[in-house]
Amino acid sequence: MSHSLTRRLAELEGAEAALVLASGRAAVACTALALLRPGDHLLAGSALRASTRAFFTRELPALGTEVTYVDPREPRGWRRGLQRTTRALFVESPVIDSGRLVDLRPPRTLANELGTALIVDATGASPVNFTPLAHGADVVLHDATAFIEPHGKGEVGIVAGTEALVEEVRLKMKAWGADPHPAAYAQLERGLATLEVRVHHQNSVALQVAQWAGTHPQVSGVVYAGLPDHPDQPLLAEWFKGAGALVLLQLQDGHDPARVSAHATARLREGVEPTRVSTRFLAQGETGWLRVEVGLEPAEHLADALAAALAVAASSPA
Repeated sequence: MSHSLTRRLAELEGAEAALVLASGRAAVACTALALLRPGDHLLAGSALRASTRAFFTRELPALGTEVTYVDPREPRGWRRGLQRTTRALFVESPVIDSGRLVDLRPPRTLANELGTALIVDATGASPVNFTPLAHGADVVLHDATAFIEPHGKGEVGIVAGTEALVEEVRLKMKAWGADPHPAAYAQLERGLATLEVRVHHQNSVALQVAQWAGTHPQVSGVVYAGLPDHPDQPLLAEWFKGAGALVLLQLQDGHDPARVSAHATARLREGVEPTRVSTRFLAQGETGWLRVEVGLEPAEHLADALAAALAVAASSPA
């Protein structure tokens, strides 16, 4: 383990300690296992990454932990979801699948009243843009593959919080074989060396892509926290240092997001070694939305790739 690396991660989060795990999924699982016991109850915001929801829905109940989901945008829902055995509250913010931000005050208030832990998955922001511990969270998690590691090619998870809690997570990591690959430390070291510069670049490029997409005739909706019409602008202004790299595009009817994603990715890779492409275009299931996770490419390259993909979609609809 690289102690200098974990110290640096803890400093970025304003935490006492930090831990590197095998993946973002491992960070979620080992944190839950460290905090919850058979008979306990977890109260979670319903807006979650698919892998997190799968673990909460399938694995935790099998281990004797009950899970209740509430709409994280409904402040009173948190209190209604409480049970006598509630031992932790879980929030994802920003919500990767919707681009929304979550107000931490309602769950934070309840966690303080009950003496329970508030866990925040801040994968969609990176610690450059958002540090949940400064706003009352007890634990912060990251799937570093998304934005902390330079090209998102590896599997790395991060947990930060108090020394005692991180030690509990470390013990679960050892017990469940969730140790990171030795190469993960060097991978993260490289990522942290350029993290701030990269995130500021991504913030800027994501805003440009969102603004460009808002004028494209084949895009009927754009969700990006940095746009003036985003519903969570007050939270962004109060808690975040940057709007992040997640841009969601609602495509016109008849455009298959999976096909647009494939064509945009292929266009971006033209003349470039595939391993050097860091932006990801991801279809949001069958909802008609395309998620753009902005990487290191210039805004004009991303706009060109998206324009070409949308032109193909228009000429040969699914």
